[in-house]
Amino acid sequence: MTDRNLEEAIYQLQKLNTENGIEQLLEEAAQLYSSGRHIEAGALMEKAEAMMAAAAAGHPVPAAVRAVVSHSNAWNAAAPPGATPRAATADKELERGQVDEQITAQIAAKLADGLAKILIGAFHELEIHLVGESRKVAHSFQEQLERLQATVESLVQLQTRFAHLTEAVSEQRSTSVALGEKYNQLAQTVTSLEQTTSRHQSELAGLRGETKDLSAIVGQHVDTLAARLGLHLEELSGLKTTVSDISRKVAGFIERLDRQAEVIRSLNDVQARRAAALDDVLGVLARLKAPDQPLVAAAGQI
Repeated sequence: MTDRNLEEAIYQLQKLNTENGIEQLLEEAAQLYSSGRHIEAGALMEKAEAMMAAAAAGHPVPAAVRAVVSHSNAWNAAAPPGATPRAATADKELERGQVDEQITAQIAAKLADGLAKILIGAFHELEIHLVGESRKVAHSFQEQLERLQATVESLVQLQTRFAHLTEAVSEQRSTSVALGEKYNQLAQTVTSLEQTTSRHQSELAGLRGETKDLSAIVGQHVDTLAARLGLHLEELSGLKTTVSDISRKVAGFIERLDRQAEVIRSLNDVQARRAAALDDVLGVLARLKAPDQPLVAAAGQI
């Protein structure tokens, strides 16, 4: 019986039954229902229905005593003169006990049926509730498993990316080591070029002392070469500071340095040719000085 049906049943029985026992049970059931104790109210309703069923069967609880008394009076009126009132009282008490036992048995059976129905309904609702909760829990577990699976897959992808990143870092380190070696080689080359330049400057200083004009020209060339070397050194130092940040341009820088090295080598070749030319000029000057002395002697004789 649902809560709505129970409320309607209490209301209908209160209108139909005015007997004291049933009315008290109905009032108590209404109070229990209003206070939220629906199961106890349902039990009282089952008890009231059992009493009504007993009354409908001809054994109402309040009228039982009246029925027994009327029956005993009729029996005393029809009894023979020799019958004693004590025997009538014993029969009356026996019949009253039988009626009470029948009413009690009917009420107990009705209450048992009602309680069984209530318990069955409660267990059914509990089963439905447990099934729903188990489904919710299973669905929640399924969602959590799916989330965990997605997390595991993302972790696997992250691990793969981390492995690729580690390989890239290793390659970058090897590339940096190779670039460092190339830079050391370039530094050694620049050092040798500086030494060569200083040696050339000393040689040019000696030549400058012999021929002022040639020394001026050579000095200009040396200054130009020194300026170019300074520019090359600045470019190399800038390349050293930026090689870690712009590694993708290292190949271009190396090619550029190679071109600069070729320019320096060509300058060295030019300088060597100029030195050879200076030697040739000095030889020519020496040869020019040598014929002047016979000419002076001949002029003196004339």
